[in-house]
Amino acid sequence: MAKVTFHGHATCSIETDDGTHLVIDPFFGENPPAFRERVTAAAEFSAENSFPAEPSHKPAPPLVWRHLSYQVHSGARNMALDHALADAIGAGHGNEGVVRLYGWERPTLSLGRNEPAAAYAIESMRGSGFDVVRRPTGGRAVLHDRELTYAVVAPIDGWGGVRAAYLRINHALAQALRSLGAPVDVASGTRSLAPDAGPCFQAPAAGEIVAAGRKLVGSAQARIGSALLQHGSILLEGDQGPLGGVDQSRVPSHGPIGLRELVGDVSIDEVAGAVAESLRTELGGRWGSGELDAVEREAADRLEAETYARDTWTWRR
Repeated sequence: MAKVTFHGHATCSIETDDGTHLVIDPFFGENPPAFRERVTAAAEFSAENSFPAEPSHKPAPPLVWRHLSYQVHSGARNMALDHALADAIGAGHGNEGVVRLYGWERPTLSLGRNEPAAAYAIESMRGSGFDVVRRPTGGRAVLHDRELTYAVVAPIDGWGGVRAAYLRINHALAQALRSLGAPVDVASGTRSLAPDAGPCFQAPAAGEIVAAGRKLVGSAQARIGSALLQHGSILLEGDQGPLGGVDQSRVPSHGPIGLRELVGDVSIDEVAGAVAESLRTELGGRWGSGELDAVEREAADRLEAETYARDTWTWRR
């Protein structure tokens, strides 16, 4: 039986029967059995060790960063792209890192890898025009709609550990949001999370970005080969209310906060520009714009067709 340890309202770790450690939060989290020989989660967070509010500033690896500019895709394509990039970096793109910024073609409910789909009204969701995808990472359901989604992929070596990487990237995201006028903080300490908490964002976990005590950014990590993938959602509008219409067991008492609630009308381009600039400043190295190469594109096509676009994957639990 898997051992589950809760480390905050939004974050927990799972030690599976095969010894794999998975770190998850309500936005994102762990990995599929078919990939388990290649995919392990970043680390098991200790309930006794809370995150500091600031990263250690251990130098990140001196990488050549490729920035993939903002594009909009289906849920299945987005998950396939993140996975393909992590596969490529993990297979040995030595000193290269990738930052990808993206959006969603239509409102998309994403399920964590091992989250039971039985909690949701499948036909109701489809009838309401929702796209539904199951992530390669874990955690609980989140509705992707009015947000900027980011992914950072880089070799695991040199970060000073996965928690240091988590904080370093989140520090950069917080700085980007502050540059737009948002009064955000990086949460410290730990909070307890009930095992049946559902898609609830009332009490952000340590290390997460918050404003007015409410969650603004949800992120998670996975280790794929020798690569670290961290991806997450920066909410422009914080309404997760539609989840109450599809979750058959629990309705959140209140949701996260959106950036526009804090700073007024801000565009995707403005947020994407601020995030890219802050990551460049925080992570260092050499930066340039780029595209997927042929190998990455072929891998994404395969992962989309064989996994993320299939009902047998989406509704497997």
